[in-house]
Amino acid sequence: MKRYMFSYALALGIAALFMATPASAQAPLWLGDWYPAFELQFTADDNVNRSFDGDGEKNDVIFEPALRVERQFLLADQTFSYVAGELAGAIHGRFHRLNHVAPGVDVGIRQQLGDQPDAPALQAGVRLKYEFHEQDPRFGAEINPRLAALVNAGDVARGELYYEYDNRFASENSVYDRDGHTIGLEGELAVNEQLSLTLEYSYRRGDVLVHQPRDDLGVQIKGRRFPVNTFSDRYDAVKIRDGDTHTLGIGVRYAVTLYTSLTAGLAYEEIRADGDKYPSNQLLLGVQHLL
Repeated sequence: MKRYMFSYALALGIAALFMATPASAQAPLWLGDWYPAFELQFTADDNVNRSFDGDGEKNDVIFEPALRVERQFLLADQTFSYVAGELAGAIHGRFHRLNHVAPGVDVGIRQQLGDQPDAPALQAGVRLKYEFHEQDPRFGAEINPRLAALVNAGDVARGELYYEYDNRFASENSVYDRDGHTIGLEGELAVNEQLSLTLEYSYRRGDVLVHQPRDDLGVQIKGRRFPVNTFSDRYDAVKIRDGDTHTLGIGVRYAVTLYTSLTAGLAYEEIRADGDKYPSNQLLLGVQHLL
């Protein structure tokens, strides 16, 4: 039954993304207006199953559409709140059992530390989503409280330092539960009016999910295991506690119009858990459009 629910939800979600209202000829008003933003991202991942064995690594290309509809409110001088509805999905080229759709909500508050538009700001928010997967054990809800400090240097540069807590509750199997803390830094530097460079780094401490062929497990990995057939061969999903995840990304952003931008980047992720390393290289291409 859940598989049919997933198929219908994914079809409706993708249809909603492409049937959204076209862009207005006038720039949007941030306060008191709802504004939708649409994003498409293509990700090529050379270790989508997060294997520590190079021979066991599986590569895949992932198509990820997302729609966000946000509204901001003025609460007091330089104090703003926001509320947003989100719909995201993932369609995998090879491993279709990883396909999913995730509706969610995001609410928060931002305090600017000055009366200038580019004044530094502090922001706190929480995101809640529910993932509908093709594989029943992967169904689950996730909550993400987040704190951030934002700095802008006019139109030249911006930076963000953030902390995020993630807690996922799987509906059927605790292997897919997770709990972790992330600190990260994001920066963007303008080269000219249209082109900018981006840099991201994050460190996460907490539960990690990896996959290994059952014959390779033995006593090498000390974690909770669950047999799955996600990757065609008989694999075990393994949750390991107290893993460290480092992620570094670099990219470029090109503003095509006031409403549309293109992005391209490279990312490297390395999970370190139970004495092993799980590296992943990613190529990311995307388009963002303000509807």
